[in-house]
Amino acid sequence: MAESNDKTGLLNLTVAEFNALRGEIKDRSTIAYTLMNINITATTAIAGFVLSSKADPILLLILPLLSPALGMLFVDHSYNIDNLGSYIKSRLRPTAAAATGNPDVLGYEDFIDAYEQNKLFRFLPLGLPLTLLFAGPPLAGLLFTWEQLKDRWAWALWLAGLLMFIAFVWLWLRFLCAPYRKPKTTA
Repeated sequence: MAESNDKTGLLNLTVAEFNALRGEIKDRSTIAYTLMNINITATTAIAGFVLSSKADPILLLILPLLSPALGMLFVDHSYNIDNLGSYIKSRLRPTAAAATGNPDVLGYEDFIDAYEQNKLFRFLPLGLPLTLLFAGPPLAGLLFTWEQLKDRWAWALWLAGLLMFIAFVWLWLRFLCAPYRKPKTTA
């Protein structure tokens, strides 16, 4: 009887931690999509001002600073969501499986890991659109302003934007390719 109570108590604690972690995943996902919306809004506004000839084209140098910064925050949330899922898979699932006697309990992380191994589904709905959203505007801003640069401060902004762009692209590609560095799992 005491062993049954211990398993029930352990399972209750595991489920409580699981629910808290799933809540954090949900919150981080919401924040990540908010970052995308901020990027879209800011990019559209800045490009609209410049293209309507109501602003100096040098204003486009904001894009290589802003979009990669938002993109890096997006990547940070993505890494943390992946880490939360890995924790559920490696720590909570074995505990829940032992407490219930069911090895399939909390198996969603295995399913997701197998899904992410599909390169087409990883790059088309995730990689391509987010690359365009977070890397496209800064690259366009850098290219468009290249001939407009006259002052040292503008060159400094351009160089800072280039470095931010490179940092984002490196982090983003590292994140996109991460599932292929993990050992393959079966669903």
